[in-house]
Parts: sequence; C-alpha cells; structure tokens
Amino acid sequence: MALTLAMSGAGLAHSQDLAMRADQTAYGGQIGVPLKQGDFVYLPAGSTVTAWDYRNPEAPRLVGDTRRQPLAGVITSIASRGRYLYASWRRQDGTSGLAIYSLLDPGRPRLVDGGTLRKSAAAEAITAISIDGDFLYAFDSERGLVVHSLADPLYPRAIRVVEGGPADVVGMAGNRIFTSGRTWLGDTLLQIFDNSRKNLPKRVSSENLDGFDNFRLQFAWPLAVGFGLSVNLYYLPPWGGPPLLWGSAAPGEALFNGFIAGDKAYGFGASGVSVWSLRLPIRRVGHADFDNAFAAETTTVQGQFGWVATTTDQLALFDTGRTASPRLASVVDTLGGADVRDAALIDRSLVLLQNVYGLSAANDDDLAPTGRFDADLPKAKQARAFEDMAVDGRRAYLAAWGYGLIVVDLSNPSAPRELGRLPAEFSSAIAGKGRHVYLGTATNGGSVTSVDVSNPARPAVRNAVPVDTRVERLQLAGGLLFAATAPDAAGGPSGGLRIFDVGNPSQISEIGRYTDDCAFSSDLAVSDDARTIHLRCSNGLHILDVSQPSRPIRVGFYAAGPGGPAIALGSGSVFVATDGDVEEVDVRNPRRPTLLNRYHLPAEARRLRVMPGRRLFVFTGTGGLRIIKL
Repeated sequence: MALTLAMSGAGLAHSQDLAMRADQTAYGGQIGVPLKQGDFVYLPAGSTVTAWDYRNPEAPRLVGDTRRQPLAGVITSIASRGRYLYASWRRQDGTSGLAIYSLLDPGRPRLVDGGTLRKSAAAEAITAISIDGDFLYAFDSERGLVVHSLADPLYPRAIRVVEGGPADVVGMAGNRIFTSGRTWLGDTLLQIFDNSRKNLPKRVSSENLDGFDNFRLQFAWPLAVGFGLSVNLYYLPPWGGPPLLWGSAAPGEALFNGFIAGDKAYGFGASGVSVWSLRLPIRRVGHADFDNAFAAETTTVQGQFGWVATTTDQLALFDTGRTASPRLASVVDTLGGADVRDAALIDRSLVLLQNVYGLSAANDDDLAPTGRFDADLPKAKQARAFEDMAVDGRRAYLAAWGYGLIVVDLSNPSAPRELGRLPAEFSSAIAGKGRHVYLGTATNGGSVTSVDVSNPARPAVRNAVPVDTRVERLQLAGGLLFAATAPDAAGGPSGGLRIFDVGNPSQISEIGRYTDDCAFSSDLAVSDDARTIHLRCSNGLHILDVSQPSRPIRVGFYAAGPGGPAIALGSGSVFVATDGDVEEVDVRNPRRPTLLNRYHLPAEARRLRVMPGRRLFVFTGTGGLRIIKL
C-alpha cells in the first residue's frame, strides 16, 4: 500500500505543477459544506475557499479568498485543526489529494501545500474529511476510510485503511463518527463508526435508506433526520445496528435539504423553509419565507444559527433561537457562481450567465457581486436551467432549457431587468443580432427556430424547422447561421456542421453540411470574415473553408485530446477543451495547426470565451470559472 501511495503522490505533484504553470485565478464552482470556526465561516466552492467574517451576523463581510491559489481539483470537503484548514479535492481523471491552508490570519487562508498526500497512500476519490484530535479521516469512495496521523500537521501521514463507504456529510459526537452520502443507485448511505480508538475506527452500522424519502440526511446525535418526499426521524443506536425509524411526516412537497437545531428540523423546499417539531409525533410547527430555499445545497449549524449555501449563489444565515419560525438574519451573494455558463463585458461590468437563476453582475477586476437577475420561473432546477446566452448591445437573450427565451435589458448592467419572454421548451443554444434571434434544441429531437425580437416585450416566432440531429451550439454571421450538431440517437444521422440561410428569417433553409470524420460536434468558432469555421469534433479540431457555404471543405485538422466540448478563437490561435485541459493551438497556417500551450483545469471545460484584456474565461461547471491571463 505504501508503494502505491507514493506513486500516486508523485503523479499528483506533477498535476499540481501543471496547474501552476499559467497565470490563473478561480471563482465559484461546486459548493461544499460551510465550516464555522471562531468569528469566520469558510465556504469551499470549486477549487477555492472564501472566508466570511460573521462578527456581525446581520452584516457578514467577505474578507479573504484563495482565488490566486486554486487547487488542481474540485474541493469536496474542508475541516480545521488549530491554525490549519484542510481541504480534500478530486479531479475527474481519478486523482485526488489533500490541501493545507494556514489560518494564521483567519480571515485570509493561505495555501501552504498544494494538495498531495505525501509519504504514503494517496486516496483516489476523497468525498469528505473530518478531524478528531491528532487524526484526519478521509472518506474515499474507491478505498474506504483512510486514517491519517496529524502528529505533524503539515505532513498528514496515512497509517491505515478501514472499511467504509462514500460520504457527503460527516459529524462527530463522543466516540462516534456518523456520515451520509448518495450512492450510484440513488440511495442514501448512512454509516456509523465507533471511534473509541481514534487510530482504528470501526464501522458498526451501514444502511441504505430510500433516496427519495431521504434525499439529504442531517444529524443531531443520536438522532438523524431525512429530508426528501418525507420528513423522517431516526434514532441511531449507540451500540450500532440499523437506525430505528421513530416517526415520519409528509411535507406536501419535496424538501431538498435541511438542518437540525435544538428540538426542531428545518426543511428547504419550493415554498420556503418548513419547521418540524422532533417531539413525537412529528408535525409542522412553523414556516419562514426564503425565495431560494429550493436551491439549498449545503448546510451547517452552530448553536441556534444555521447557515445555508445555495446553488443560486447565496449564503444565508438563520436564527432559530427565538420563535417557532426561524428568522432570516442575513443573506450575502457569494463569489463567482455555483454553475456559471457564460460571460459578457458591458462597460466595466461583467454579466455572468448563471445556470439556476439567470444573470449575475460583477466588477470586472475582482468579480465582486454588484447585482443579479432572478428569472420568475418555477422553483425547480430543471425549469431554471439556463444553458446559453447571446448578447447584442445592451440586450441579453437567455435560453432556459425548461422554459424557452427570456429577453433581459442590460442598460444598467448591475440591475438587469426582464423585457419579455417566449415559451420554447428545451432551448439549449442561442444566437442573435438585430431584430432576430435563433434558438436550437437538443432534446426530443433537434430544431432551429427564428424569433422576431424587434418588440422585446412580445417575441414572435417567424419560422421553425426540424433538424435530424441535436443542435449543440449556434453562431450567426450575416445571413448565415452555423450549427454544431450531434446524433440525436444511437444509429441516427451523423452530426457535424450544418449551415442555414437565414437571410429571410421567415424561411430558414439548410444550404450546407459537413460530416467528414465528424459524427459528433459540440462547438464552433467563426472567423471575423466568416470564411473559416473551427469545429470541435469528438476526434479533434476541424478547420473548414466555408467561403462556399454549400460546400464546406476541410483544410486543416488537429488531433486534440478526447472530451471537452468547447473551443474559442483567439488571435492566430484556437483554444480547444480536452478532458481536464485547454490546449492552445496555433492556426496561422491552418493546414499545419500546432500546439502552443496546455493549461491544466480542475474539471472539464464546458465553454471557453476570449475576453478583452488578453484573458481566457474557462467555464468548468463544478470547478468554477477559471480566468487565464494570456
């Protein structure tokens, strides 16, 4: 085992070196469980940690973050001991590690070790960590529970692996460690460990609970509460064995998360925050309004206070100490975005497309939030899935997969407001300029639809044509609409490039198609003169001459690595996303494209955007937004 760990550690060190070769800053991404220590709350997001000063709970302040020290992977969990903060991370390529931050200045975490588990075994997929005394416990979905000695806090040393499964939430009380986590089958796994011997914990309970009734499980030892289609109260026998269901109640809606404070449970659903008495029989005893309760992703509790981090980029604090209904003490907008999809620069303000709610506005220099637009849509994530954006002047056109087109006024970028909307379900690609925008779909069959937006309050469909492939991305150039497409179903027609004449938006017609060795394409970039298309196909970058749109001809090819659905056009180069990297390719001679640079990422890039100031914006979803200085 020691040999395997040492080898894994060497590989991780190499990965970390790659990550530091470029001038990168990072913002947002997948949200982890907040950690309260002293006056500060630490919130992991993507590959970074932010520090919030809660000395005044009514007005918390962002005081520090690690944007200039991003990790090589996505943070899955954080834990603290003394003046050090530990963060587990993992990448989709199977590497994983443990980063160490100094909290000598508690408001400004400083990375002191980039994330390798040295001296011994490196776990392969750490999903959560916890600390008890001189020991750190890493829950690894591949290996089990890996126990580390913190005798030297800067050099965690793996000393053994014991039986255990994946975990998302970890708690401790006395000599017990208890965890919950989602399994590949959609169940919720409850585990209890006897930690009487801290260097040798032993699992005494392991139970798969119904994943619909217990979508999230939270703890207040020896009790646990499942939040989902039911509110379930479990008693956890200290001696081990299966949990005992003491009581259950029907909330009348799906609860996506919750927390426990005192003798009450607080569930988060579309209607807000419901309060449940844990004194049998379980019953609803209160309610609190919170618009973004449906997006509650992670929670933590300390005393009468509960923190909730949402996928709508908010960190909310609830005070449960005075009434049956919790008081919303404060809400702050977090940095970057939990799932930012695209960006545009208006004056000196960034407008960011946020998947679960609409738009956020931020300062261009530091991404400090300045405003937001929350679309008035049903409070379900699939109904609010914003997948693409087109910006024309002071207007943004948003493609919401679960709804359709939403038109937003950006006259004041820090206060976006809706101008109009059009139902067009499954819209996932959009392009537009002037009086018309074009929507593409990739669900339940592809299509291209032209919409007249000359009166933005009343968008009107002018034409809609079915397409026998999925439409993955659209770009408009004059009277031509270029589409990157993929097969609609196994065995269906090949994807590739499709070219439409939209000179008359009321009569869309396909005039050209390219499928040579490109069954699946996911993105494209059009040259300024609209004579060259750079097409991201599954096997690499295809460079096409489209000076005759009816006869696209390949003039160059670059065998980019697999994965990575995105590309962007720079000055004489093309940026191509691969599985965990971005490759910069010199295309000044399109017949002989060559690799210039490779940039390491924490997760696969979903979209690339070259922005003013010689910057490449890389949108990685769980890994957040990476900004690479070119």
